[in-house]
Amino acid sequence: MIGLLRKKKKKDVKIVYRYPNERVAIFIDGGNMFHAINAMKIKINYKKLVDILKKDRWLLRAYFYTGVPSGDLPKEIREQLKKQQGFLNELQNLGIKVKTIPLKKTPEGYIEKGIDILIATDMISLAFKDGYDTAILVSGDSDFVPVVEKIQELGKRVETAAFKKTSSYELRRVSDEFILLDNIKHKFSVPLYQEKKQEPERFIDRLKKFFEKLFKRSKK
Repeated sequence: MIGLLRKKKKKDVKIVYRYPNERVAIFIDGGNMFHAINAMKIKINYKKLVDILKKDRWLLRAYFYTGVPSGDLPKEIREQLKKQQGFLNELQNLGIKVKTIPLKKTPEGYIEKGIDILIATDMISLAFKDGYDTAILVSGDSDFVPVVEKIQELGKRVETAAFKKTSSYELRRVSDEFILLDNIKHKFSVPLYQEKKQEPERFIDRLKKFFEKLFKRSKK
């Protein structure tokens, strides 16, 4: 029986090293998260997510990056922008620093351009300034692979966190640690459309139905 058990090879285990008095900075790719949660039909509590990711470490700051439409907008887009602005204001009130970039208008609609560069610039700049020991990138975009490797060359650690649906193998592979958000989503999210609980029928309502039926029978 023992001979049938396959021992886990050492190369399969990723060793996690820690800094003493570790300082972390969190960088949230809003677009990447939006695509995942939109498909999963969930709503995220970003304050809870930040607390889970930082663990017991000292947090420099959490950043949230997203694109916003600008210019002469149709009524439908203006309504969406109003809701988005309310959401971004809420993040600011929670202590999460919001960074935005104008969306590019195309014949197909609005697309996000330049967010990856903005995130990469902030991550590398803060690493050069020794602003953190570990960067936590909340994204699964493989475009960040060279960014992660550059930050590691500067002597910093990089953790990545993403949902399986929007995470790339290449980014998981180069990260010092990967957090699969699907496994812990119950700790920081709720269903987007929660089913309304059906209230139990009150005694007075059952009594009313009884007399209505009784009255109908007596009329026959």
